[in-house]
Amino acid sequence: MPVTLPGPTALTNVQFLLAESTQVAQALLDGATWEDLRLAAREGRLFGPGKASSQLTVLTALRGRFGDLPGELLPDLAQGTLEARRTLVLALVTRRKPLLRDFLADVLLHKWRRLDRQVTDADARAFLTHQAEQHREVATWSPATAQKTRGNLTRFLVDAGVLRERRKGEFEILPQYLAPQVRAAVQRLDPLLFPLLEALQ
Repeated sequence: MPVTLPGPTALTNVQFLLAESTQVAQALLDGATWEDLRLAAREGRLFGPGKASSQLTVLTALRGRFGDLPGELLPDLAQGTLEARRTLVLALVTRRKPLLRDFLADVLLHKWRRLDRQVTDADARAFLTHQAEQHREVATWSPATAQKTRGNLTRFLVDAGVLRERRKGEFEILPQYLAPQVRAAVQRLDPLLFPLLEALQ
């Protein structure tokens, strides 16, 4: 029986969450359980001052991302260099949200190979239009969902250190040089992301 792959899902209700990923990884290393973290979030004291509902939303997203994360990668997420942590969080996101990886492949890598380093909001809009033609799920998104996803495609990659914003709506692609330990970790987390980042050199 053929396996049906899930269609693209929107990038809407949470952000890249680099600082929060680092904090949760360190807490887990220190012996906290997910239930401990959930209690702290429910009491509004996990991610600094903030609404309990917002903290729970963030923690739920992180638990999904960390789902089957190998324990030996926690130190890299908690204590690695900024570049390492950014890249690992990107891999945690793309394995759950392949739309972001597809944007990296179809837009950034395509431009990079043509020696074009600029990405714009118009590129993200054209990418989502093409996705809507290919996937019924994307075609049924509300305008608000499409707009939020379009903004997050570039925002997530800025947060990951793959893009740099030059001015509003215009971005520059940055080369990616992965340390050996980070290369190995990305290959484990999202093998499909690895060659894309390797190509951006």
